[in-house]
Amino acid sequence: MRVSDHSLMDPAIQEDPFAYYQALVEQAPVYRMPDTGFFLVSGYEPLRTVLSRPDIWSNDLARYTGSSMFQHAEAEAVLAKDGWPRDTKLQTDPPVHRDYRGIVSGAFTAGRVKAMTKFVKTQVEVSVRALAKTPRCDFLDAFAASLPIRVITQVLGLPAEDAPQIKRWSDAWVEPLGYGLSQQREVEVARLGVELQRYLAGWMERKRAAPREDLLTVLASARFPSGEALPMGERMGLAEHIIVGGHETVTSALASGVMLLAQQPDVEAALRADPSLVRNFVEEVLRLESPSQGFFRYAVRAEELNGVAIPEGAMVHLRFGAANRDPAQFPNPDALDLRRPNAGSHMAFSQGEHHCIGAPLARLELQSAFSSLLQHFSKIQLVPGESLEHLPGLALRTLRTLWVDLEPTG
Repeated sequence: MRVSDHSLMDPAIQEDPFAYYQALVEQAPVYRMPDTGFFLVSGYEPLRTVLSRPDIWSNDLARYTGSSMFQHAEAEAVLAKDGWPRDTKLQTDPPVHRDYRGIVSGAFTAGRVKAMTKFVKTQVEVSVRALAKTPRCDFLDAFAASLPIRVITQVLGLPAEDAPQIKRWSDAWVEPLGYGLSQQREVEVARLGVELQRYLAGWMERKRAAPREDLLTVLASARFPSGEALPMGERMGLAEHIIVGGHETVTSALASGVMLLAQQPDVEAALRADPSLVRNFVEEVLRLESPSQGFFRYAVRAEELNGVAIPEGAMVHLRFGAANRDPAQFPNPDALDLRRPNAGSHMAFSQGEHHCIGAPLARLELQSAFSSLLQHFSKIQLVPGESLEHLPGLALRTLRTLWVDLEPTG
């Protein structure tokens, strides 16, 4: 395959990108895409260089480009009139970013994640028992989509019974990442976003009046180190970011992991023989089927990257999914290797200043879920003839459905 003959914007490439990724890494680890004008970074080392220099490659697209997730002004107007414009301050640059990250980081410390272990494992067991009653099911709908949203609902301190509705709001929140939404649908998504914001604003008021040990209580009265209170729009942006980031990637990784188990019986057998390998299995799932395939940066100044001149003001797309299959970092990169010594060096959670704050919690959920599934089901098979298509989009990689046949143990 020649890089110049294909485009990342092609839906067929987005559905099955791995041969294209191989060509990019081999032929042009930093490549200016003629049809878009942006620079695509696919090589592991060039990508790591970008992540290590946020002073050159900015994550604050709103500041430099005024970009919005919405393509239609009518959708933006709905938020401006009835809610709060999307203001995700976790996507700013240092040193500003550190203040915002510091506000929410306490909910994801090693101690707080450890304290969540019992809750997570209980939720996993509840979901597994429900699966046993319907052994032929869409795993995404029956398990992968519901577990992570229940966990992040608990972190925020919201009622467990509201988790399904929060999931519907969150799913709408990420739709614009797929691009190409009609004006009508973008307006509908914006209205759903307002519903979520009003719901969260109401709960912040309750948490301010009756504080609890949860993240929404922290956000309800959040202040900078200077003592200045966060504006409501910024508190809202942090809450929305945590909700979406806290479950979308875990949902995708759960489904991808079960797909890989079903496709590779030797891997499944090895995990049953040595359950301690589940930890590395999780890392290999994240590496091979990275839920976040790529995001943009803005070139604050002209810079050379891997021998390619990138002008000031250029858009740079970091393709994590390609870097995670760079053979210079991961020998035999397309193989799921349960004993790969550096599996955890993947970029599924990014690296550097913007390394995913919820990564430890995500790993806890994934390790608990796969361990329990292997314990409670003796066979995990794909339903013959069912599709393994992914939702369209440039940024995320999530299966539409995953129909499986599960055989309970005993």
